[in-house]
Amino acid sequence: MSKITDTLRPLLTPARLARIEEVLSHRTRNLVLLFEQVWNPHNVSACMRSAEALGLQEIHVIEKDMPFAPKKDVVQGSAKWLDVYRYPDVSAGLSALKSRGFTIAAGALTEDAVPLEQLDFKQKFALSFGNEHEGLTTEFLEQCDVVFKVPMLGFTQSFNISVSAALCIYHAVSQRLRDLGRNGDLTEEEKEALREAWMINTVPMAREILERAGLGAPDLEGEEDA
Repeated sequence: MSKITDTLRPLLTPARLARIEEVLSHRTRNLVLLFEQVWNPHNVSACMRSAEALGLQEIHVIEKDMPFAPKKDVVQGSAKWLDVYRYPDVSAGLSALKSRGFTIAAGALTEDAVPLEQLDFKQKFALSFGNEHEGLTTEFLEQCDVVFKVPMLGFTQSFNISVSAALCIYHAVSQRLRDLGRNGDLTEEEKEALREAWMINTVPMAREILERAGLGAPDLEGEEDA
């Protein structure tokens, strides 16, 4: 354990410490959400809440001319447990994820879209969604690796983005649990980094306590720029 963890641990209840370890055991960085120019803050906030609840750690956002601004009353505190990465354009976002070995899977109703069930979530996937009116741009679709759709049985041919994201994440996590026997895949180093961050987010005046102990604390705004 790090010095930060050792310093803050006595200030947390046993129940809270156990909860942190339980959540860490289910956390993944190999399944992420990627948004392109999603403008509705309520929808994207609901997506973040679903992602956190189902064990995802990373949210990636291509902003371009639509700044990413989650709504606190919808996200319900989930943002402080997540890492958010922002990109200025499609090429920057896709290049960053592909360099880490991610398959970019775009949710869109195109002729070549495959059913969600055909994706193998034992691999690293970035589930990608566009804005509420126009969907993913042609530029994005031309650079992605695969286009998928959620099969529908009614007259309606599309879901709200927050519903689509929740359905897709739930399916992907369920498949990972079935095929891998687990969803969590963090290294011990990644777990310790999150353990520190989550303790700091939990303990009142944690930064001041660490400063008095002569320890620095990581930046915990919950967001990172690309």
